[in-house]
Amino acid sequence: MGEVVVVGVRHHSPACARLVAKVVRARRPKYVLVEGPSDMNARIGELLLPHRLPVALFTWRQDGATGKARGTWTPFCAYSPEWVAIATAAEVGATPLFMDLPAWHDAFDGEENRYSDRHVRASDSIADVCARLGFEGTDALWDHLFEGAGEDEAALARYFEALRADEPGGPRDEPREAHMAAWMAWAAAEAGDGDVVAVCGGYHKPALERLWRTASAEEPQLAVPEGARLGSYLVPFSSKRLDAFAGYASGMPSPAFYQAVWEHGPVEGAERMLEVATRHLRARAQRVSPADAIAARTLAEGLRTLRGHEALARIDVLDGLAGALVKEALDAPLPWTRRGRIAPRTDPMLVELVAAFSGDLVGELAPGTPRPPLAEDAWAELGRVGLEVGRAQAKVRVDLQQARGIEQSRVLHRLRVLQIPGFARTRGPSIGRHDTSFTETWTLTRLLETDTALVEASVHGATLETAATAKLEAQTVGAAGLPELAEGLVEAALAGIAALTERWLAGIASRVGAEADLAVLGRALARLLALVRGEVVLTPRETSDVAQVVLACFDRGMWLFEGIQGETAAPDPGLVSAVAALREASRLPALSGEAPRARALCERRARDAEAPPSVRGAALGWAWSVWGIGAGDEVAILKSVARAATLGDFLLGLFALAREEVLRAPELLAAIDVATCGFTEDDFLVALPALRQAFSFFPPRERLRLAEGLLAGQGIDARTVVGAKVDAGLVLRAREREIAARDLARRFGLEDALDSEGGAS
Repeated sequence: MGEVVVVGVRHHSPACARLVAKVVRARRPKYVLVEGPSDMNARIGELLLPHRLPVALFTWRQDGATGKARGTWTPFCAYSPEWVAIATAAEVGATPLFMDLPAWHDAFDGEENRYSDRHVRASDSIADVCARLGFEGTDALWDHLFEGAGEDEAALARYFEALRADEPGGPRDEPREAHMAAWMAWAAAEAGDGDVVAVCGGYHKPALERLWRTASAEEPQLAVPEGARLGSYLVPFSSKRLDAFAGYASGMPSPAFYQAVWEHGPVEGAERMLEVATRHLRARAQRVSPADAIAARTLAEGLRTLRGHEALARIDVLDGLAGALVKEALDAPLPWTRRGRIAPRTDPMLVELVAAFSGDLVGELAPGTPRPPLAEDAWAELGRVGLEVGRAQAKVRVDLQQARGIEQSRVLHRLRVLQIPGFARTRGPSIGRHDTSFTETWTLTRLLETDTALVEASVHGATLETAATAKLEAQTVGAAGLPELAEGLVEAALAGIAALTERWLAGIASRVGAEADLAVLGRALARLLALVRGEVVLTPRETSDVAQVVLACFDRGMWLFEGIQGETAAPDPGLVSAVAALREASRLPALSGEAPRARALCERRARDAEAPPSVRGAALGWAWSVWGIGAGDEVAILKSVARAATLGDFLLGLFALAREEVLRAPELLAAIDVATCGFTEDDFLVALPALRQAFSFFPPRERLRLAEGLLAGQGIDARTVVGAKVDAGLVLRAREREIAARDLARRFGLEDALDSEGGAS
């Protein structure tokens, strides 16, 4: 009977990859089992295609009942022991198989990276060794022991025994180890007199060597969770995403360094990285003189000798470069002395060194690599409408008045609905009083995340249109509100999904008459206006149907607007926005016949003393901005609300709908100035928060114009007032405390003469 040889490895370690190749070639086993997703065994040949590394297996799962989704990565680079095991197995005629649980299994819930090295970093025993020997972390200890010292299988075994010790696997690792042991027992039985080589993370090695002997020899089987949708596909990866300094929990940091070591050996690879780092720094405008480069090499060699390394280790090279090139005191620790993202205030030279050692390799899948139907359809659709998407960002202008532009817009919006990275609309159509443009501007980039997201979005459908349809339907499941249906309708129209447009339009029409909240109705109307104004391309029938629904919304909104009462009601931004939506609807040619009714309603509401002040202001702003009314009327209405408790709320509604008109009305501004100057100090403090909120509708340049008008002739530079670096809220709170302290002092007879009415001010 053959032997079962378990080779423990550290993920993404060149030393371990060389050891795996050495063992497989020496043993020439019947089976090579690899820690990886066993549901891919029927498709393991996909990994043997001529890909440009790094690549990764991306597995996604979405539960049918809860809708919870997750994804897990299984990354491979040229020096990943698992990748080398599969390639070397094919080289010697062995059968490579994955033996770990699929990434959709519950054991991987919350685990983004199958090949993380969390066990190494969490090991108390390894941490104690680092502390006793003076190493700053497990990465430096590993390099010292293994990366430059040849393939010492016995030393690795002792290291992994110390790593695991007697620690139980726990709920995450025990199911995985039981599954891997079962595959090993099955392979041993199938191999007969042939050997079996099992390659696994070193943490699992001690347990697997014990467990497989008592495991069942039946081929392991797993049932797919009921109702779950899942899939696994190869996607491109990059060296930067492999790097621990980018926040990735990889087995090894600085992938460019280890790639050089893998390709050229420990000695030449480290020397090449000194040159690579120097070129990278110079390309980033960092000064590195020939003398600096020589000093870095000399210092690195000195550190190697001092530390007893046979070849330059990664830490020797990095420390040598830092010692020779960084001339100032450091405000943050050297990045490579810790894991995770680079700390704030790290010296720019060190940031660039980390980037150089990260590398810029980007993987590419071999032609013919199976992809999910959605990914194939998405790229085909982009090609069909004439959109080329490359790795460099490109800006595309889409003309919505051309048939080709409409097709391009719909394809891009379907990708946006599916939240595919790399497709961003930076500017939409502009329909305004002063500027109209029926174009969209998009930035297109084929990011690494683009392919992955297309794989993940395959859960929604096999084509771009069906997937976007399913995604929009899922977003509106159970949505009873008009705004949600209106938002879905606009999204469906942008994506050109006629079936959803027709269905949701009918749903909105059936609910308008029962809506009792003007703010809710206004939110829906605001979205529908985008359709009737031409910002979204519709068929003639759809345009007519939307116009009818907008008319129904307008009629219902006018009725609700008439009935709002509450003289002391707090301002409701939702109501003000609803009035703004009604105002925009009243500008439509289809509603021109409603103008007399709407104007009469606005004038009644603006003068209604029982209406909320913000509603009165919004009504006045609507009438003023659409039909125009005499300045005397505006001033008269303003004076009727010029009280501390109501003025700010009134102005909030007015400014929201008639900002430009206010800027051109000096009589109204003067009336506002007179009203506020007439407040007592206590009244002004009451009015101030609402006044601040109201004036926030004006952008900085317009606030300066207002200040210039109000301060004209007073010898005060408006820019010093508007541009003052003062926190108005802080000043207000300070003044309130000052008044409270003064009142308390008066109660106890401690009033200062200067605080009395007759005192100095």
